[in-house]
Amino acid sequence: MRRFLPFLTLIFLISLIAISTYKLGAKQEMASNEEIVESNIHFVKTQISLPEFSLPDLFDEEKNFSIKDLEGKYSIVNFFASWCTTCHAEHEILLRLRDEKIADIYGIAWRDISENTKNYLKKNGNPFTKIANDSRGLFTKIADIQAIPETWIIDPKGRVIARYRGNLQEFSTGEIRNFLK
Repeated sequence: MRRFLPFLTLIFLISLIAISTYKLGAKQEMASNEEIVESNIHFVKTQISLPEFSLPDLFDEEKNFSIKDLEGKYSIVNFFASWCTTCHAEHEILLRLRDEKIADIYGIAWRDISENTKNYLKKNGNPFTKIANDSRGLFTKIADIQAIPETWIIDPKGRVIARYRGNLQEFSTGEIRNFLK
């Protein structure tokens, strides 16, 4: 029996390594499938009537941003913050949308310090027609914003017709164009 002990130990170790490798491979395959599913998340059609609201303009507190700014035309509303890394990732897409002039883009700075937001936009470019400041996150509670970035497409009646939770990506511009046709 003692002659077989090193052989049995070797078989046990090889089996343990094989099982561990198999389970690790299965976990990696499941993770890559989840990434595929997550990468296919797109704008979700919705019908949300916005309540009357008024938020202070980031650059001029005498002015405000309200539902009246959104009525009469298709608009895009983007919730962002200077401290948000995923917001930074989508910034180029917003600048490109601005340059294409397919709709006015409005920004709502969520739980951000005004000076930080201004510095961020000065450094990276301002894609927005108008920017509201929701430093305490009151409007975003009403609007059910749980995390940023989030982007809405607004119809001429001032209703949210599509929303996208997460940072805009290359495919997002085509989807936005399709909604606005």
